[in-house]
Amino acid sequence: MRGGRSFVILLAVAACLGAYIFFVENKREPSDATAKKDKLFAGVDGGKIEEIEIHAANGDVTHLKKNGDKWEITAPAQTEADSTEISGLTSALESAEIQRVLDAQPKSVSDYGLAPARFTVAFRQTGETAMHQLDVGSKSPTGSDLYAQVAGQPRLLLISSSLEDSLDRTTFNLRDKAVLAFDRTGADSLALDPPGGPAMSFARKGDAWRLTAPVDARADFSAVDALVEAVFSARMKSIVSTTPPDAAALKKYGLDKPQATVTVGVGSTRATLQFGGKMDDTSLYARDVSRPMVFTVEPSFLDTLKKKPDDLRVKDAFDFRTFTALGVDLTLDGQAVSYAKVKAPPAKKDDKTKSADTTTPDTTAPSEVWKETKPAAKDVDQTKVTDLLTDLSNLKADHFTDKPFTSGQELVVVARFGDDASPKDERVTLRKSGDVVQAIRAGDAGAAVIPTADFDKVVKELKDLAGLK
Repeated sequence: MRGGRSFVILLAVAACLGAYIFFVENKREPSDATAKKDKLFAGVDGGKIEEIEIHAANGDVTHLKKNGDKWEITAPAQTEADSTEISGLTSALESAEIQRVLDAQPKSVSDYGLAPARFTVAFRQTGETAMHQLDVGSKSPTGSDLYAQVAGQPRLLLISSSLEDSLDRTTFNLRDKAVLAFDRTGADSLALDPPGGPAMSFARKGDAWRLTAPVDARADFSAVDALVEAVFSARMKSIVSTTPPDAAALKKYGLDKPQATVTVGVGSTRATLQFGGKMDDTSLYARDVSRPMVFTVEPSFLDTLKKKPDDLRVKDAFDFRTFTALGVDLTLDGQAVSYAKVKAPPAKKDDKTKSADTTTPDTTAPSEVWKETKPAAKDVDQTKVTDLLTDLSNLKADHFTDKPFTSGQELVVVARFGDDASPKDERVTLRKSGDVVQAIRAGDAGAAVIPTADFDKVVKELKDLAGLK
């Protein structure tokens, strides 16, 4: 009997739903799916909206105002707003359409989640004094629409349920969620105390980052800049406290002894982010030391900071490349030879070409060639010198050491490269002791350990090119 009764109840529910769909949802004239619908708020320009108030479904009440080109949250607390969130919100208000007018004069809207409304959005445009307000109720049985009313208008409307994600925003949704606020383009220093250490510091000058601690050496610009970008782009997952943490709170969140710290400098200002313990497997406690709050971030963010000095140093033994090289001095175990790039001499013409049109330049001939300048001025095999310079410039570190060799087979390279008017110089000593080769660079602490086979290839090419022993 009980099973039969349940079956009858299910049939009744199904019949009611079917009746609703037949008499309400489908009670419309057949129309072109592309037919133009009326705007929910005619004449609204999202770019002119300057004040918004949202009563979210979760109970949050958030008031926002536009200050110049930026949006700010003025209540429940004063803070910057998330420009991306606000852009989505204002665009949704501008483009929102009425899917259907269900009832022009409803006797009651309590059955539609509108007495009171589930959430409301009010806004004002530049030059207006009154606020426009949208009251949103529950979803229609099919889930494709939302019941809604515009304040001051009795009509019961259906609007697309896709608008809910743009309009029903909590205070946290709307606030700026950057974990650390700083001028990205002006960042010129970085201090990193990663999990497991050691602590590192970097300084930027022009378009180059340099490692200043624990050693002084060239830093990989892309790698260091990627860290700065990661910190700049990181966002909070949630806010767990908005009051300044005392000693007990710091210990509770694992921030009394942070497992990692990163500080970004812009001129004389510093912004510091600390990472504490886990809230759970998906969230990690963190804080900006200049603000009272404690928030959470993705644990994967901490993994981004797990770097060692070797990870962030330049692996290339040389800055020059074959196409930027202007000249090179090489000294192999006391035997010196120099090469320079010079303008190519005019192409010689044979009898057949003498009568040809000489006004047309020969685009197949090189404009510059390599010449040996020391110990004697002479022509050289262009392919061989190019191969040598290419293999030299491609030498890379496998790892680094703080103890440079003081003896062994030695190749000293002084390269000139860049602009003819203001060339750059670099000096690197390649030293082989046993089966290990180091690249010792002027100005860098320690030495880079490079593949022995690559060094041996360069030495062979140099001997073959210059006739050295």
